[in-house]
Amino acid sequence: MKKFIKFIATLLCISIAAVTAFIVTINIRGNFDDYDLPKGFNESLKNSDTARSSDAYARIMSANLLVNYESWGGTDAHKRAKMFIDIINEYEPDVIAVQEMSDQWYCCITKNRGNYQLVYPVSSGAMFHMTGLIYNSETVNLIEHGRMEYTQGDNPRLRRIVWGLFEDKGTKNRYIVTSTHLDLIREGQEKSQLEVMRVQADEQIKLSKELYKRYKCPVLSAGDFNAMDGGGYNDPFFAPSIYDKIAASLTDTKSIAKSKTSGNSRNVNKPTFDHIFLKGNVTVTRYGILSDKVMEQMSDHFPVFADITN
Repeated sequence: MKKFIKFIATLLCISIAAVTAFIVTINIRGNFDDYDLPKGFNESLKNSDTARSSDAYARIMSANLLVNYESWGGTDAHKRAKMFIDIINEYEPDVIAVQEMSDQWYCCITKNRGNYQLVYPVSSGAMFHMTGLIYNSETVNLIEHGRMEYTQGDNPRLRRIVWGLFEDKGTKNRYIVTSTHLDLIREGQEKSQLEVMRVQADEQIKLSKELYKRYKCPVLSAGDFNAMDGGGYNDPFFAPSIYDKIAASLTDTKSIAKSKTSGNSRNVNKPTFDHIFLKGNVTVTRYGILSDKVMEQMSDHFPVFADITN
């Protein structure tokens, strides 16, 4: 018995030491105090119309953060994460679907997230789930959540769906948000990659419908779909047929928004890879893309958002 107690005590000490080391690592790697924001960023954010209508009970945002890996075209995340945190503090989304959240991004967000909580950010070991959800614990309750990997795809850390059932603390309205990141078409692999994306699109649609039927509330499917609405500028690689496939079963919130806003770099009506699809009956009071020129320094994607009400 004494040996067993000693064993448990040893395990407890090891666990406490591991958790302490983890927290210290996050505090060090996630500290961006010494990083300066880009010139014009504060002015851009200050001049942005961040208000939502009084009857909109939810603001859903989607943001591909762009990893810090140089081989992927990314750069150090600290300054970019500082921009992102300022954006969410200003726009106050209730739920954010994020993609390409690398370990550096995770540390920066975790240290500076305030009231925001993460859903399924980490798997066993040090392998970070790069597609996930962030939600404002002051405005919504997380009721249930789940995840699935696509049956086909080049990297299950990205090619997955994470979903959460949320309840607005004020109105008690419930809704589901899913976050995903579909594959993309590469040169020389157009036919095979398009088929992979078709399978992923079918699985996304199927899950959205299943969640809608199970919980009887709106489902907002957000993320980087690597498929442009309106065809984009290079149809073979921008996969408009995948967008059309999803839009035939789910509604693009941009297409039904009562009002739309955008920045000075990209008009809201231009094609994008990032979408917020809807299954259910809600009103989209506003759809926006955070597309001021200075935002290009945060990621190679502009965040998009949709405000919803009954």
